[in-house]
Amino acid sequence: MPAANHLGLNVYHAWVNSWLSVWPDDLCDIESVMTIEEMASFFQEKNLHHLLVDDKLKHIITSFRYRVGAKEILLGGSVPPSCDETNILTQRYDPRTDCSCKGLYPVPNGASVERLLQQNECLAVKKMVEMATLVNEKESEWNPRDLFTADHLRDAMAEYILCNSEEQPRPETCLGPMPSLDDIQAPDRRPNTCDTELSIYNQLYPTNEQIKLLADSKYFFAIACGAGFLDEGLAKAISDAPNNILIADYCEAADERSLFLLQEVGAAAIAFLKLCNLAEVISDWHFDNIVAVTIQFCVLGYYRDHSRSQRPSGIYGSHMTGMPSHRYIDLAIYVGVMNASIAIGEEITREQYTILAEASCYINDLIDFRSDAIRKLRENVVLRGIRGNLCKYLDGLISSCLQLSAKAIKSSPVSALVVIGFTNWALMSSHHKVYELLHGVREGKYGATCEYASASNGSYQQLLEALAGYGTLGENGPSVFKRRADMDLLYYGYRTSPQTHKAWLADSARSLLEPVTLRKIIDVVHFEWLGQTGDIEYCP
Repeated sequence: MPAANHLGLNVYHAWVNSWLSVWPDDLCDIESVMTIEEMASFFQEKNLHHLLVDDKLKHIITSFRYRVGAKEILLGGSVPPSCDETNILTQRYDPRTDCSCKGLYPVPNGASVERLLQQNECLAVKKMVEMATLVNEKESEWNPRDLFTADHLRDAMAEYILCNSEEQPRPETCLGPMPSLDDIQAPDRRPNTCDTELSIYNQLYPTNEQIKLLADSKYFFAIACGAGFLDEGLAKAISDAPNNILIADYCEAADERSLFLLQEVGAAAIAFLKLCNLAEVISDWHFDNIVAVTIQFCVLGYYRDHSRSQRPSGIYGSHMTGMPSHRYIDLAIYVGVMNASIAIGEEITREQYTILAEASCYINDLIDFRSDAIRKLRENVVLRGIRGNLCKYLDGLISSCLQLSAKAIKSSPVSALVVIGFTNWALMSSHHKVYELLHGVREGKYGATCEYASASNGSYQQLLEALAGYGTLGENGPSVFKRRADMDLLYYGYRTSPQTHKAWLADSARSLLEPVTLRKIIDVVHFEWLGQTGDIEYCP
């Protein structure tokens, strides 16, 4: 599907609209049901124009649903799914639980996962464990055991359950003990005057659900990782396919209509991609892994930490196994990997994916360091990893972030697109609040600013060298100092060409990951944020 051809986007939109209009229980004439080969043939490039005919689409959709129901089509595994929990097409995913517990806190020293589960009364945690047991028992129905394994899911679940254990004392700093670290401030996630007015934004970056937080992740990361090298319709389907991941994160804030749209559009996208897979437009590796990561994320999505009201505020460490830990799954970077892989025409190994997940974890959890601290979100690996002197710890993290990002970029052109796509999302997404953080911090009043080695140890130069072949837009490109509303308009234009799109993404990485910028965002010792906090529990 060449990028210059918009037929694919029109076809995908028609597919989704038709899917939403055909109810799952609509009966079809068994004698008229298409064979799998017949359905797949329409998704070959030479036949795509037939998919703009509504009656033809509905015939394919009813036939596809029939074949799935008859267990004739694999959905990620080596055998067809036997239950809704492993059938990504029929699952009406909704991880909300009615639980009034106070969470797993305090956690006794030396507590194990097994011991905590025996004492646990949290319905959300119980549901997560039940679902993990079920899907791992049926792993052959959804998992190719390539990038994502049952062990990855078990390890991530254990990390969630133990995240409040091993609570550390308040860290030291170059200025000695600092009581101010108990009261970290950061902006909430509400829209800001630096954001595009919503009606205009939805015209620039349209989605079915029209929720900006979710559209940001689709356009600024998932679709961006294709860098304009593949058809927008296929890229859009890939961004919609893991809608259950977005449901897991934001279901409490979604109304019933938005929840329904996310569920159904996600199913439509998965069906679209499966037929592309059957037509050999995308590989088994591409399709099977998007199913695997979505199902694993769905399991983790039941988790809720109900202990926040009991736990102390501020900056301190707790249980942390290592990088990327649960972020291997719950950053959902595979969505970007899939787009980049199809665009480049290469796959990546599990080792390359692990490096990429680790780099993305550093970027994400450093950018969200202040906001996750004020919200007491212990999913943040950077927060949990705090030990010893905070200044040295944060300085070391900046160096590690830059070095790992450079390593990932050099390891594979697929990984490179994902790293720069991820920085684009971190910079341009409203909820990361990079613009507000940088314009709201002031050098603190508590003492002289210590020297960070990351500013001059060559780590940033490694990143710049890794990005050298990706182009630049110079002053016309993205910048941490530009308003998101201005960048929304600029990006809309530059993303129309693969060359300028790729240069934009590379410039996002250069600007966001500049050591001085990262320090202002995360250095809570020397840089105090002075803006209006607002509603810290707000979720768009």
